[in-house]
Amino acid sequence: MYQDDYVSCERTFVTLRLYSKKISAKEITDYLGVEPSEILKKNKKIKHNAWFLTSENIVNSKDSRQHIDYLADIILPFVEKLKILVNQGVIMDISCFWASHNGQGGPTLSPQQLSKLAEIGVDFWFDIY
Repeated sequence: MYQDDYVSCERTFVTLRLYSKKISAKEITDYLGVEPSEILKKNKKIKHNAWFLTSENIVNSKDSRQHIDYLADIILPFVEKLKILVNQGVIMDISCFWASHNGQGGPTLSPQQLSKLAEIGVDFWFDIY
């Protein structure tokens, strides 16, 4: 059960991040058949092409579980394609931004989210403020 008004949270969102020196963000988009939220092209300052899919400004909840479920439900249908990209050298992770409302508390993960993340087979990390 989600707690959309998660009282200890000021703001949260999750982002699937794919990085590659060789494969362009457009190639990733074409291969996955999913439009990213944002891309970055490799250049003199940026060392990797980057492909991001985020729940930011899409999921209106302060409960990270709802953001994780939103993202996982999009990702799971093409998880095998993601694994192929990783085998080709693409770096993949999911970050969870979580800002505390009052300097205490923290996000909750339930078995449902842990199971989905395990099925995706991705490193998951928190960016907590």
